[in-house]
Amino acid sequence: MQDILIVGAGVSGLTAGYHLSQKGMRVTVIEKEQSVGGLARSFYYGDFVFDVGPHRFHTDDADVLRFIKMILGKDVRVIPRESGVWFAGRYHDWPLRFSTVFKLPPAMSLRTARDLISKRARVGISFEDYILNMYGKTLYEEFFEIYTRKFLKHDPATIHSDWAKAGIDRAVIDRRVKMNTLFGVIKRAILPIPVATEFIYPARGGIDIFSKRMAEEIEKNGGRVLLGSSVSGIRAGKKEIEEVTCDTGEAFRPDLLIWTAPINILCQLMDIEEPALKYLSALLYNVMIEGEPPLGYQWCYYGQEEIVFNRISIPLNFSPATAPEGKTGINLEVTCMEGDRVWNDPGKLLDKVKEDMVKVGLVHGPGAILDVRVEKIINVYPIYELDYLSPVTRILNHLSYMHNILLLGRTGTFWYNNMDHSIRAGMDCAEDVIRSERGGLRAMYKRHDFFNS
Repeated sequence: MQDILIVGAGVSGLTAGYHLSQKGMRVTVIEKEQSVGGLARSFYYGDFVFDVGPHRFHTDDADVLRFIKMILGKDVRVIPRESGVWFAGRYHDWPLRFSTVFKLPPAMSLRTARDLISKRARVGISFEDYILNMYGKTLYEEFFEIYTRKFLKHDPATIHSDWAKAGIDRAVIDRRVKMNTLFGVIKRAILPIPVATEFIYPARGGIDIFSKRMAEEIEKNGGRVLLGSSVSGIRAGKKEIEEVTCDTGEAFRPDLLIWTAPINILCQLMDIEEPALKYLSALLYNVMIEGEPPLGYQWCYYGQEEIVFNRISIPLNFSPATAPEGKTGINLEVTCMEGDRVWNDPGKLLDKVKEDMVKVGLVHGPGAILDVRVEKIINVYPIYELDYLSPVTRILNHLSYMHNILLLGRTGTFWYNNMDHSIRAGMDCAEDVIRSERGGLRAMYKRHDFFNS
């Protein structure tokens, strides 16, 4: 197997491409955007740098950590985690700490404590069931339900519990922190566990430096990274992908196609019944302000419906190289569906964005705002509806008869993952190909138990 075609220059695709090109395989990467990085790309406005939300490297996987450090070389910056949540009219550290209970309104504090003592297990597979079991009725109704409706635009009762496991449990990061039982709360109060999570961030530029370095190495190894190019057609036989055509007119006959773009697009191109799967998109309001960072948090969540943005990140708290001296960038995320009213006219929210920034103390007044750039990011989050595993499994079984196609990455596998998971998946994908020189979906997905779902 020599000719590898990778659709999508995100972290997973580039990681696979890097390792395959290192083994002498001819790698071509096709990317529809004008820059590499995918959902981990960066935006540069003069001396300001913004990422697609709060990206950083954190992993317990020693192989992944070594690879990250190798690619970044000397440009490694190690920083402690600082994240928060705006809740009940004030800022709290996230993950929620024992002291948070006493900072809530007294009535809410009592209800929360009562929930932890008397909550009963619910049977069900929904996000609602999972969070009620984990945190109780009060925190569910006062924060998680509201935030989830606002973020996903769906009723939490119609969302699979996998969303909670992927989105909320992973956000905690430090697995030693357990706050979902009365015993856990008391233990934290008497024997507090120091949470000293550290992240890696590039010392220069944005998070996309990692992807840029991998793309450079692929090209040094004789490969190609084609930007501003999309797949316009796929011709498939009974057992293999025969030809892939781009909108530039160029055609490829790959020995292996690695697909990291949305799985819906692949189904359309291959004339497969389109799955009932949805992706959530996002608008990024990249705001440049005068002065120092208003918060010490690297990122912070905003669950209240009256606040238009769901989450912010402050690049300067990741690296001092992301803003000019005396100025700060703030990235604000507003989720939406591609083609809806907000997506089609993001400028209509600009006054509300500025108003809410003042309300939560991100700026003293609109006069401190120097500039705002809006970026549209499509297909950011897979939406885990209750029956999402059925169409995913159906597609994987359908494609498993094709011996020269593999799915990879967050959008390609409909898997809500972090960068370290994407890197690991890219490394595993390359290892499978190198070892067998013959792709196979069943081998690729045996780690995720999709065929046993």
